[in-house]
Amino acid sequence: MLGLYNKTAPSTASAGNYLKTHDVDSYSSSCAAPLIYICENDPGFGGAILMRLQQEGYECRLFGDGAEMDQSSCHLMPDLLLLDVELPGESGHSMAQRYLRAMPSMRVIMMSELNQPQDMLTGYHSGAMLYLLKPFKIEALIACLKGIFGTLSAAQTYDSVITLDMESHKLKHAGGALVLTQNEVKALASMALRSPETIEYHELMEAMGFNLDSARKNTLETLISRLRRKLAVINRPELIIQNKRNVGYQLAANLLAIR
Repeated sequence: MLGLYNKTAPSTASAGNYLKTHDVDSYSSSCAAPLIYICENDPGFGGAILMRLQQEGYECRLFGDGAEMDQSSCHLMPDLLLLDVELPGESGHSMAQRYLRAMPSMRVIMMSELNQPQDMLTGYHSGAMLYLLKPFKIEALIACLKGIFGTLSAAQTYDSVITLDMESHKLKHAGGALVLTQNEVKALASMALRSPETIEYHELMEAMGFNLDSARKNTLETLISRLRRKLAVINRPELIIQNKRNVGYQLAANLLAIR
């Protein structure tokens, strides 16, 4: 069933109703489980995500398109949107932009099979804090959610979240901000998006725009070595870059929020 493609932002009255029903900034001071809206074109995959997140203690609702999700949002606004990019009717990009116009503090995670750097940048520019490449392990999504909301048994503060800002080239953390080069940002973002899987050498070089015919592997090794030295200053175990010999690189864990 095709969903309605609504190009306009929700009315001011609707936005006001959203604020009254479920303020997305209120989670940190509330003991209620975070409410996550999942909008996924594949009902099998969406159902698997729904079941696993509910097992972790999250409150979730599953929708097949934007029109279905809008009907529910009129009554209760979620803490986070988990959006498939390629949906029937309105795209995940458009939905994210529309909801963020009404609720600028809304948290958005996008998921897609579109894996080119420009596809990812379009997701970030639409407001996504994370862009998960399909297929991904649901455990990787859970790790991301714990980085955003903390563990449900003992909620942690948002100071523990590490944010990679794609535009300013800064890795922001509780102690300040680490300035990275453009290629270091691309490398770290690519590894974070692939985590917990390994990203192969050639994929990483392509993400950074290297010419595979002329670039050498030791060029990549030099860049990763410099990036490791910078990340060591933050001293966070999830930022350890592991070298999978003859295959590629892997982040120890993905707790990065990418903007």
